[in-house]
Amino acid sequence: MAEIIYGDVNPSGKLPITYPKDAANIAIPYNHRVTTRCMWDNCWMQWDFGAGLSYTKFNYSSVTLDKTTIANADDTLTASVTVTNTGSRAGKETVMLFLIQPFRKISVPEMKMLKKFKKIELQAGESTDVSFSLSADDWGVYDPQFGKGLKRIVEDSKYVVAVKPDTWCNVYGGNITHPLCAEFTIDTTSGAGTVNVGVEL
Repeated sequence: MAEIIYGDVNPSGKLPITYPKDAANIAIPYNHRVTTRCMWDNCWMQWDFGAGLSYTKFNYSSVTLDKTTIANADDTLTASVTVTNTGSRAGKETVMLFLIQPFRKISVPEMKMLKKFKKIELQAGESTDVSFSLSADDWGVYDPQFGKGLKRIVEDSKYVVAVKPDTWCNVYGGNITHPLCAEFTIDTTSGAGTVNVGVEL
């Protein structure tokens, strides 16, 4: 701790929980259901999941996807972003990728879900490309939510990739314009709207 305070060590840890502003919102995790309502301030926390400090700064380029339509439930998708250390000293950064499904047929969707992360180390002024591969293991959900016959399915729907924990994609507000958000669609043209992608449990 003393080494961090005196600047001998550059901190890079990230908060693994949401830290509430008050006791009324203490049970609200970052991945709460979209229908969850907080007492005040629309669930803004004192410190969000993934928050952390550093003696340097990191800049993220716009996130890009190698495709915007998934035609087969077993297909994969690659999301990429360039991270640059814009500060004056070396530092480590945990690059986090979240997945959002704004609308879901079988259950109420979560606000977002952390699906991938990588920790990188960059010298001052250095940049690197960070890529994540997503698959049905990431966008599939379990149906039913409990009981017998549990299986993982993929719904034909729109999905949004978000990079960084504090990125707000405004998925219910019209066009998504945030540079760290990217939208893709799963359309298996099966007619059913859902595809089983796992064994029944």
